[in-house]
Amino acid sequence: MEAIQNWSETKQKNLASKLGDFWARDEWKLSECPIKPEGLVLPKKFGADKKLQFQIFSPSVNTEIKYAYCQKLQKGEWSFATVWGRSHVLEHLTDWLNLVAPHITSLLERSLDRWELSWRSYLAERGILKEPLTPPRIDKQQKERRYRLHSIYVTMFRQIYKLLQKAYDDRTEYEKDSWDLRSLGIFCNPSRSEYKLNFNRIASPWVKQAAKHFIRYSLSIRSGGECKNRITTLISFSDFLSKHHPSAQPADINRSLIVEYLSYLASSKLGANTKTRYISQLRTFLEMCPREGWANVPDKRLIYSEDFPKHTRAQPRFIPEEVMEQLNQNLESLPPHIARMVLILQECGMRIGELCRMPFDCLTRDAHGDYFLRYYQFKLKKEHSIPIAPEVVAVIQEQQQIVRVQRGADFPYLFHNARGKPMKQKVFSDALNRLAYDKQICTLSGTPWHFQSHQFRHTVGTRMVNHGVPQHVIQRFLGHESPEMTAHYACIHDQTMKEKYAEFKKNMVDVTGKMVEPRRIAADIAEGADPNDVDAQWLKKNILAQALPNGLCTLPVVKGACPYGANKCLTCTHFKTDVRYLNQHQEHLERANKLLEWAEEAPDSRRSIEIRKENLPVQENLVRIIAAITPQQGASDET
Repeated sequence: MEAIQNWSETKQKNLASKLGDFWARDEWKLSECPIKPEGLVLPKKFGADKKLQFQIFSPSVNTEIKYAYCQKLQKGEWSFATVWGRSHVLEHLTDWLNLVAPHITSLLERSLDRWELSWRSYLAERGILKEPLTPPRIDKQQKERRYRLHSIYVTMFRQIYKLLQKAYDDRTEYEKDSWDLRSLGIFCNPSRSEYKLNFNRIASPWVKQAAKHFIRYSLSIRSGGECKNRITTLISFSDFLSKHHPSAQPADINRSLIVEYLSYLASSKLGANTKTRYISQLRTFLEMCPREGWANVPDKRLIYSEDFPKHTRAQPRFIPEEVMEQLNQNLESLPPHIARMVLILQECGMRIGELCRMPFDCLTRDAHGDYFLRYYQFKLKKEHSIPIAPEVVAVIQEQQQIVRVQRGADFPYLFHNARGKPMKQKVFSDALNRLAYDKQICTLSGTPWHFQSHQFRHTVGTRMVNHGVPQHVIQRFLGHESPEMTAHYACIHDQTMKEKYAEFKKNMVDVTGKMVEPRRIAADIAEGADPNDVDAQWLKKNILAQALPNGLCTLPVVKGACPYGANKCLTCTHFKTDVRYLNQHQEHLERANKLLEWAEEAPDSRRSIEIRKENLPVQENLVRIIAAITPQQGASDET
């Protein structure tokens, strides 16, 4: 018999004590389950008296199986359909255990590999070891692929065994070779199924031990994803040691060995930026080891600045306009909630994880009635607010109404899956690439397009650059922490920045002729807003504005030209102008006067009535505007 690891009778009794009245029974009726949700609708075949029978000969193993089922249900990892709908799994599991190990005390008396070999043989002999292919999935080359699935019998047994391993293991999480971030109270991105940090692939014992100290420290200042990257770095270094210096100890790590590792890294197929990250993280690790006492690595510089490969600037990964056009033409073929996600993403450019976790109550309005989208940037750990167009507001409000009906007004997320959890990023990407495959979405050269969610963020930035939006405004809109992050999209010259700033400082007037001075602009845009968030209002003014021949229009620059014609601007409260356009306004007034004079010659004709209706308000506003912006003689310029 193999040695029992992390198991004892005392621990088993403690485990049994956690099973309450219902869970301790050998027969579980679905109708009596204490955590069955109100209004749960299950297939008719279940029936009100659907039962689970726990009849394993070994009482202690019977208890272990009940405990595993109980935990999986209570944590929501198994649904009611999984448990009661697949009662045949428990029936065969019971028959097998009673056949091959009727007197065993705990499942942990044998290794998972040994159990699984026996379990598979049992299933195969009875013709029920079915491992079907997945439905066709789209790979990175936009080709269909099928993958072999494990039998549900094997999968459920593995989960039971691993749950019991964890239940009996009384070591701290930090002592284990695989850490569950949820057990450590570390935030995990709910839109991704990644919550484990695994040290098992670090072959060198001393590197593994020091790595645990390093990652424990890193978790206090870095995200789980960044810590996972650091483990990958140390796996690479450990692999190098195993191949070329298998007996190397901490004290043996010298400059010569590091240079050898740099050559090893250079010969790999990794990208330049990945190599840079590996070297940087390894340097941090090696410098901290002697300082913190994690390993007896020489306390001296081992990696220098010149060791890093030349930085290569990545090109923007934007979606070509012809691809975006094909996508929008086929939105109706997507599930409705996915289509709405696409519409929001291509207008707002947030990270996909931020959209998947978008709060239900994400819309705010300022004193002018304009909408802002407010959400949390998890990468930078801060709230972010951006102005949005009415069309995007309508999309969000439509989704809110659907969620309100399905989940209630107090539901926390704008988008969710069937279990009421945030949407998974992979579900979104898979849906887009299935659409691209089915509809043959491709570039002008005929290359099939493979969608990645972050491409939408690059596309928004690239569009803004090409519409002349200054880089500092793009930085604020996308929520970048530094100009370098925004520089992926374009390089804005200093002279352009100066001209935009000077343009912002000029005095402007509205359609009533009222002068709007720089200080007043600052006050106006902050009206009704958070006093500390004037920046967001200024962003709205810039993002939602574009140049006209005679002023500025607040139609979003990415939406193109105004569909109503220029005359509408002269009666629009969003129109702003200044002395630069005085000649155009005077010429416009001249034309308006001539039209109105002609209309007076036949005042009762339908065309004359239309001309007066359209041009009288324009004439009145032009008179006020010209009077307000015409320089007065003797007046000195402000400095």
